[in-house]
Amino acid sequence: MAIGLNILYLIGDRGLDLTKGEGYKIHVLKIIDGLKKNGHKVFLLTINENPLLSEFENYRTIQHKYLRLFFHRFFPFTGTINSINILLQILRLNKSYRFDIIHERFGLYSYGGILASKMLHIPHITEVNGPGIEEKKLFTKDITPIQKFTAKMIRKFCLRNTNHVVAVSNNLKSFLLDNHLINRRDKITVLPNAADVTAFNKQFDAQSIKASLHLEDKFIVAYTGTLQVWYAIEDLIAAFPQILKEIPNACLLIIGTGQARMTLEALARNLGVSDRIRFMGYVPHEKIPEVLSIADVAVAPFKELGMTFFGSAIKIFEYLCAGKAVVASKIGQIAEVLQDQHTALLVTPGCVEELGNAIIRLARDEPLRSYLAKNARIEAQKYSWDKHVERLVDIYRAQVKNSPLGRG
Repeated sequence: MAIGLNILYLIGDRGLDLTKGEGYKIHVLKIIDGLKKNGHKVFLLTINENPLLSEFENYRTIQHKYLRLFFHRFFPFTGTINSINILLQILRLNKSYRFDIIHERFGLYSYGGILASKMLHIPHITEVNGPGIEEKKLFTKDITPIQKFTAKMIRKFCLRNTNHVVAVSNNLKSFLLDNHLINRRDKITVLPNAADVTAFNKQFDAQSIKASLHLEDKFIVAYTGTLQVWYAIEDLIAAFPQILKEIPNACLLIIGTGQARMTLEALARNLGVSDRIRFMGYVPHEKIPEVLSIADVAVAPFKELGMTFFGSAIKIFEYLCAGKAVVASKIGQIAEVLQDQHTALLVTPGCVEELGNAIIRLARDEPLRSYLAKNARIEAQKYSWDKHVERLVDIYRAQVKNSPLGRG
């Protein structure tokens, strides 16, 4: 039996708050839980405003602090200071834990893990979920030229010096190679996100759940996830007047919360469909399989953002595991994972009419819904967190084996 590894899981990005119910938190939890289940020891080191992470154990948080007074105006990228703190913490922690490998989730300005890796001769794996810099202007706000220059230099330094890169999509792999951030194809592995197959494959009493929500006679369309500007949830809402004309008993459940909620609620009111759209707010992730079990159709609408779609949407894999008829935007990795007319109906991003027609078609065609749902469950077996973790451990062991201090 292989010896368990001592793993440091590092998050140097202060924007990833592990007290929130975002997709990245699910990713982190599932990987850490999967590693521990397979006999490995994991210690989490993260930049987090809240020092208490109730769903994690064996962790330490470093609080992000801006420079005081006017210094922040001249040195606004204080993530570089966080990196020094990360380096010092790893050096201290390693005295007790003797880490075999450092797994770092890539973050802007974060170079402390790389420096620690070099000083301690510990292999370093970088997990990349997006290019970071290019996404800032789309998802939050663009950074200043001096910040961008600094971030690009640090990104190149880290990706060139890490032992191996794990990217969530082929689009992201191409970006890293085409921009010469990684100089060898064999240094990068594409590892999509996944889902908890067991949790989402459970059988629930859908009729009782519908009754508790007063939805007994409704054709239920569901969206799960955060309500952020990069999702095309407004297209889904905009399609609902069209849907209701053909399917009068249709009801949309929006499961999740986020910064776009007020705007989306206002849109539903303006279109006169607010009585058929239920914003359920935040639902703990462990309850999502139960709520999703009552859905007739699950939808994953995305926008064309003027740049390549790099992501790996966890909701897609969860919809498959739940055995749902899926309607999704034909974009990025989604078009690679889902096969049109076989595991889902794929629609053009931004086309409200096409989105509405796909949902109407599924509402009218129960055999097609059953066909897609059956194929979805079969396809889902490829994308379990267990298999994801197995592949990750294979990467760890290959790097540890090649390390001067490695245990193989």
